Formats: sequence, structure tokens, C-alpha cells
Amino acid sequence: MRSFMFVAALAAAALLAACGGGGANSTNPIPTPDTLVTSAIVQATPADRFTPATINLAVGGTIEFDFGAVAHDVFFDNDPSGAPDNITAPSFNTQISRTFLAKGRYAFNCHIHPGMSGVVVVQ
Repeated sequence: MRSFMFVAALAAAALLAACGGGGANSTNPIPTPDTLVTSAIVQATPADRFTPATINLAVGGTIEFDFGAVAHDVFFDNDPSGAPDNITAPSFNTQISRTFLAKGRYAFNCHIHPGMSGVVVVQ
């Protein structure tokens, strides 16, 4: 019985340690496609990907496009009413924010890197 209690206590301690706070994502979690957020950071990666590629954003929410050492731009396809301005100048080593004021699906892509795309779904 003592060994069972000891093992149970160790398992509980390990579980609590695994669920504890800390780490880079504890204060700025990466949104998943099914999470509605009011703000998010989309990284334009050197691998020619937007990460995350899909974000569910609340009306009035803001996306900060984070451009690293490789130049990227952002163009919104089929600009629905309320689409933010495109980021037309190739940008690197900077962050540029856009606010989404109306519900809709805002697909975007990088004209510099064909196939580099993402979508913001505003609810």
C-alpha cells in the first residue's frame, strides 16, 4: 500500500510540474485555428511561411506581422469590406500591425514568395 501511495504522489508531482507556468508561450500563446483571439502575431518565416497560417480573430482585433531577416509583403485577396491596407513595400526586421474592423474571411499572401499564404477569419 505504501509503494502505491508513493507512486501516486510521484505521478501527481510530475503532472503538476508538466502543467506549470513558464516558457515563452505562457504569456504570449500561439493561437490555434479554432481559438478566437483579439490580437496575434503572425511571423513571416525564412522558410517562406506565415506562422500561424490561420487565425480566428474577434472584430476589431489586430494582427502584428513580424518580418524577420528576409523581406516579405502582405496582400489581402478579394478585399472584402473592412479589409486592412496591404503591406506593399517589402519589409524585413520590422513589425507592422493591421486591424480588422468587419467580419469576414481575409486571405492574404506574399507576392515576393509564391505559395506563401494565410487567412484571418474575423468573427
